[in-house]
Amino acid sequence: MSKLDLHHHTVTQALDTFVRFYNAQLSRGDRSTIEVVHGYGSSGEGGEIRKRLRLLLERNRRKLSYEFGDRKTGNPGVTYVKPFQALPTPSDALQEEILAYCLTPRAERKIIGEFRNYGQKKVKTTLNQMFKKDALKKFQKGAYTHYQAK
Repeated sequence: MSKLDLHHHTVTQALDTFVRFYNAQLSRGDRSTIEVVHGYGSSGEGGEIRKRLRLLLERNRRKLSYEFGDRKTGNPGVTYVKPFQALPTPSDALQEEILAYCLTPRAERKIIGEFRNYGQKKVKTTLNQMFKKDALKKFQKGAYTHYQAK
Protein backbone atom coordinates (compact mmCIF):
# COMPACT_ATOMS: atom_id res chain seq x y z
CA MET A 1 0.00 0.00 0.00
CA SER A 2 1.33 3.44 -0.92
CA LYS A 3 0.67 6.53 1.16
CA LEU A 4 -0.03 10.12 0.10
CA ASP A 5 -0.18 12.92 2.68
CA LEU A 6 -2.13 15.99 1.56
CA HIS A 7 -1.67 18.05 4.71
CA HIS A 8 -0.30 21.58 4.15
CA HIS A 9 -1.82 21.84 0.65
CA THR A 10 -4.54 24.12 -0.59
CA VAL A 11 -7.63 22.30 -1.86
CA THR A 12 -6.60 22.82 -5.49
CA GLN A 13 -3.01 21.70 -4.82
CA ALA A 14 -4.24 18.65 -2.89
CA LEU A 15 -6.54 17.47 -5.68
CA ASP A 16 -3.88 18.07 -8.32
CA THR A 17 -1.28 16.20 -6.22
CA PHE A 18 -3.68 13.31 -5.69
CA VAL A 19 -4.55 12.96 -9.40
CA ARG A 20 -0.87 13.12 -10.45
CA PHE A 21 0.13 10.55 -7.77
CA TYR A 22 -2.79 8.26 -8.68
CA ASN A 23 -2.12 8.42 -12.45
CA ALA A 24 1.65 7.96 -11.99
CA GLN A 25 1.11 4.88 -9.84
CA LEU A 26 -1.32 3.45 -12.37
CA SER A 27 1.02 4.15 -15.30
CA ARG A 28 3.72 2.10 -13.52
CA GLY A 29 1.25 -0.79 -13.47
CA ASP A 30 0.82 -0.51 -9.70
CA ARG A 31 -2.81 -1.08 -8.78
CA SER A 32 -2.25 -1.31 -5.04
CA THR A 33 -4.38 0.68 -2.63
CA ILE A 34 -3.37 4.27 -1.90
CA GLU A 35 -3.78 5.49 1.67
CA VAL A 36 -4.69 9.17 1.22
CA VAL A 37 -4.13 11.18 4.39
CA HIS A 38 -6.16 14.38 4.04
CA GLY A 39 -6.97 15.16 7.65
CA TYR A 40 -10.36 15.75 9.14
CA GLY A 41 -10.31 19.54 9.37
CA SER A 42 -10.84 21.75 12.37
CA SER A 43 -14.50 22.58 11.70
CA GLY A 44 -15.84 19.40 13.23
CA GLU A 45 -17.64 18.65 9.96
CA GLY A 46 -14.68 17.46 7.92
CA GLY A 47 -12.16 19.61 6.10
CA GLU A 48 -12.52 21.02 2.61
CA ILE A 49 -9.80 18.75 1.18
CA ARG A 50 -11.60 15.70 2.57
CA LYS A 51 -14.95 16.84 1.13
CA ARG A 52 -13.59 17.72 -2.32
CA LEU A 53 -11.46 14.56 -2.57
CA ARG A 54 -14.43 12.38 -1.74
CA LEU A 55 -16.56 14.26 -4.27
CA LEU A 56 -13.85 13.63 -6.92
CA LEU A 57 -13.81 9.94 -6.01
CA GLU A 58 -17.59 9.70 -6.19
CA ARG A 59 -17.65 11.35 -9.64
CA ASN A 60 -15.07 8.81 -10.85
CA ARG A 61 -16.39 5.70 -9.08
CA ARG A 62 -16.22 3.66 -12.31
CA LYS A 63 -12.46 4.26 -12.49
CA LEU A 64 -11.61 3.27 -8.92
CA SER A 65 -12.90 1.92 -5.66
CA TYR A 66 -12.57 3.65 -2.32
CA GLU A 67 -13.27 3.15 1.33
CA PHE A 68 -13.53 5.84 3.98
CA GLY A 69 -11.10 5.57 6.86
CA ASP A 70 -13.89 6.26 9.35
CA ARG A 71 -15.47 2.92 8.35
CA LYS A 72 -12.27 0.90 7.82
CA THR A 73 -10.04 2.04 10.69
CA GLY A 74 -12.10 4.61 12.56
CA ASN A 75 -9.93 7.46 11.21
CA PRO A 76 -12.04 10.09 9.38
CA GLY A 77 -8.88 11.84 8.13
CA VAL A 78 -7.95 9.02 5.73
CA THR A 79 -9.48 7.56 2.56
CA TYR A 80 -8.29 4.35 0.88
CA VAL A 81 -8.34 4.37 -2.93
CA LYS A 82 -7.81 1.41 -5.29
CA PRO A 83 -7.04 2.59 -8.84
CA PHE A 84 -8.43 0.90 -11.96
CA GLN A 85 -8.31 3.57 -14.69
CA ALA A 86 -6.58 6.95 -15.09
CA LEU A 87 -8.37 10.01 -13.76
CA PRO A 88 -8.85 13.22 -15.72
CA THR A 89 -6.35 15.91 -14.82
CA PRO A 90 -7.67 18.98 -12.99
CA SER A 91 -7.46 20.91 -16.29
CA ASP A 92 -9.64 18.29 -18.00
CA ALA A 93 -12.08 18.40 -15.10
CA LEU A 94 -12.22 22.20 -15.23
CA GLN A 95 -12.97 22.09 -18.95
CA GLU A 96 -15.81 19.61 -18.39
CA GLU A 97 -17.25 21.77 -15.62
CA ILE A 98 -17.03 24.92 -17.75
CA LEU A 99 -18.75 23.19 -20.67
CA ALA A 100 -21.59 22.08 -18.43
CA TYR A 101 -21.89 25.55 -16.88
CA CYS A 102 -21.85 27.26 -20.28
CA LEU A 103 -24.71 25.30 -21.84
CA THR A 104 -26.44 28.65 -21.51
CA PRO A 105 -24.40 31.77 -22.33
CA ARG A 106 -22.38 33.06 -19.37
CA ALA A 107 -20.40 36.25 -18.88
CA GLU A 108 -16.67 35.72 -18.42
CA ARG A 109 -16.79 37.35 -14.99
CA LYS A 110 -19.56 34.93 -13.91
CA ILE A 111 -17.50 31.95 -15.08
CA ILE A 112 -14.45 33.20 -13.21
CA GLY A 113 -16.56 33.66 -10.10
CA GLU A 114 -18.11 30.22 -10.39
CA PHE A 115 -14.71 28.52 -10.66
CA ARG A 116 -12.71 30.87 -8.42
CA ASN A 117 -11.29 27.92 -6.47
CA TYR A 118 -9.13 27.13 -9.55
CA GLY A 119 -7.75 30.69 -9.61
CA GLN A 120 -8.62 33.51 -12.02
CA LYS A 121 -5.56 33.03 -14.23
CA LYS A 122 -6.19 29.30 -14.70
CA VAL A 123 -9.87 29.86 -15.55
CA LYS A 124 -9.04 32.58 -18.11
CA THR A 125 -6.32 30.40 -19.67
CA THR A 126 -8.72 27.46 -19.86
CA LEU A 127 -11.43 29.62 -21.46
CA ASN A 128 -8.97 30.79 -24.13
CA GLN A 129 -7.79 27.24 -24.82
CA MET A 130 -11.36 26.00 -25.13
CA PHE A 131 -12.22 28.87 -27.49
CA LYS A 132 -9.18 28.08 -29.67
CA LYS A 133 -10.16 24.38 -29.72
CA ASP A 134 -13.64 25.44 -30.86
CA ALA A 135 -15.34 24.00 -27.78
CA LEU A 136 -16.76 27.39 -26.77
CA LYS A 137 -18.34 30.21 -28.72
CA LYS A 138 -17.16 33.67 -27.60
CA PHE A 139 -19.20 36.85 -28.17
CA GLN A 140 -19.72 40.35 -26.83
CA LYS A 141 -22.97 41.33 -25.18
CA GLY A 142 -22.81 44.97 -24.24
CA ALA A 143 -19.53 45.60 -22.45
CA TYR A 144 -19.09 41.95 -21.38
CA THR A 145 -17.47 38.95 -23.03
CA HIS A 146 -19.70 35.87 -22.96
CA TYR A 147 -19.04 32.19 -23.65
CA GLN A 148 -21.36 29.39 -24.64
CA ALA A 149 -20.69 25.69 -25.18
CA LYS A 150 -20.97 24.55 -28.78
